[in-house]
Amino acid sequence: MPHTARYSVGNNRIDITLDHGGKSSLWWASKNEWLGLIDVSGLHLDALYGGFDSDPFTDDSGEYVFVTRR
Repeated sequence: MPHTARYSVGNNRIDITLDHGGKSSLWWASKNEWLGLIDVSGLHLDALYGGFDSDPFTDDSGEYVFVTRR
């Protein structure tokens, strides 16, 4: 579908506008935002993986998988 994508890196957002007028926005949270939420919720971080198969988290990881406990 023909579209235009605009990136707002400072707001962690992508705006996608279809040529026929439809619009959608996507937001994401950074690793540090998730770590802050874990901290203020009173949870303890046991592990951070780069995927659901327990791969180590690296700069090339496509996912955050946090393992926490109370």
